[in-house]
Amino acid sequence: MTTTVSQRAASQSPDQPGSGSARVRTKGGDEGRFYAGLVALVGIIVFAALAIIALLPMVLPGATSASITSGSMMPKLRPGDVVIATDRGDDPVAIGTIVVFEEPRRGGLVTHRVVGINLDGSYVTKGDANGVVDPAPVPAENVRGSGRWVVPYVGLPSVWLNEGRWFPLLLTILAIAAAVWLVRYAVDVRFDPWSNKNPDRAAPAGGPHRA
Repeated sequence: MTTTVSQRAASQSPDQPGSGSARVRTKGGDEGRFYAGLVALVGIIVFAALAIIALLPMVLPGATSASITSGSMMPKLRPGDVVIATDRGDDPVAIGTIVVFEEPRRGGLVTHRVVGINLDGSYVTKGDANGVVDPAPVPAENVRGSGRWVVPYVGLPSVWLNEGRWFPLLLTILAIAAAVWLVRYAVDVRFDPWSNKNPDRAAPAGGPHRA
């Protein structure tokens, strides 16, 4: 009897499907996939939430969102940050306020700081990192609003696209695609080590077995 048991143990190598070590490796691999999928899911949720916050002012009255495309406001604002500004109504803008305005000569939205007020009510603006003030005064009606919140980094793909920087844009697309692919492991109970529906945690159909 002892010889038979020993032969069975010797014939069942660790690499065979029925061996305990193989089951441990498979279970560990499933848990790794689950946690990788969980990290990917959290990353996608955070990025989607930031994108929604950045785009929401487009449909809200009295709010404006503007993407920072240069380093003129560093270190306060960095390229890729999105500034959310709110309309001040008829209230004048105080010196030192960061505002989003339509550039008087070329059009387009600019985010700079008010550094002076002219006698006609127009504003003198300047980027924090610039050595000189902006060349044209900004009429009061061109001011879309005062900066209230900053959504970091979410505008970087737009900046890269405008600058023709395809490599970081491609890497971002590939990273998002990989994250979407990994999410399936976080939502599949077969990989969830905490779920009772996981085959590794399910109780045997015949109940506890006694030798």
